[in-house]
Amino acid sequence: MEGAPLTCWVLDHPAHMQLFARWVRAGRANDLLVVTRRPETEALLAAKEGHLPDRKVLLVKRPAGLGLLPLGRELRAWNRVRMVRARLKQQRLIGYPIERVVSKGAPLELLAAKREGVRSRWYISDCEPNHLAHRLALNSATDVVLPSSWRVDLDRGFLDAVQERSDIRLHRLSGELPHCYLSEPYRSAREENSLPRILYRKLVGGGIHDSGEHISAEPLLADLGMQVLTIAENDPVKDPWGLPGMLAEFDGVLSESVTLAHEAIVQGVPALLVSAAKRGVLDSYAGGSLLHQL
Repeated sequence: MEGAPLTCWVLDHPAHMQLFARWVRAGRANDLLVVTRRPETEALLAAKEGHLPDRKVLLVKRPAGLGLLPLGRELRAWNRVRMVRARLKQQRLIGYPIERVVSKGAPLELLAAKREGVRSRWYISDCEPNHLAHRLALNSATDVVLPSSWRVDLDRGFLDAVQERSDIRLHRLSGELPHCYLSEPYRSAREENSLPRILYRKLVGGGIHDSGEHISAEPLLADLGMQVLTIAENDPVKDPWGLPGMLAEFDGVLSESVTLAHEAIVQGVPALLVSAAKRGVLDSYAGGSLLHQL
């Protein structure tokens, strides 16, 4: 789309790829995709036909994960910033300077962009406990997008700090991010006397805020008395782009993942979330028929 700013899209998580895909498709041929190396993001990239157009891609390592020591995380973060700065500089030298960076919950690219003089740096979040990312975003973002459901009691002063800054523009999102790529579909009735079908989402853990939130739901499986399909984090799936929409084919979801539980309930699929996570985006569903949390 001519006239749109040349944009670097930061695709740090499979849900971020789903979220940003429509805008990447509407963008320009010389836009840049920074993709974090994860089995699930790389599977989406490998199956991009019909979902993502051909764009320049920079693969970077995730500064988190099981068994990664603090020094290892810092080295990965430093190297990631270095790699992104080098690519932004290369874009400028070949005559296609990046004018905007858009990231959800991943501020390292914003830091790199600030150091390389990129003027428009957008930080999006619906995860209040992502405190380290928020602190880095305060030093690097020009624009911050937060949902209207944001809970200031969970964010350690992030929203207040943004509002105090004259150099950061705050944008409030009235909807929910999964609405950008999902809608509530028609769901056919289950056959009489058939067992309910449940999808179980199992997490590996090791994320930046998993240590205080992750709880295994496996002990619940034996007592469900239902047909259960288990899809563990990083396991290959036949249609990675279709996974969020596939949730509508099930009678319910048992999830250790906030993201997948949220994707289920916005499609009208009941979810049992086994997690200590707290999110403002989930509060409107609490006590209703769609979301239950242990």
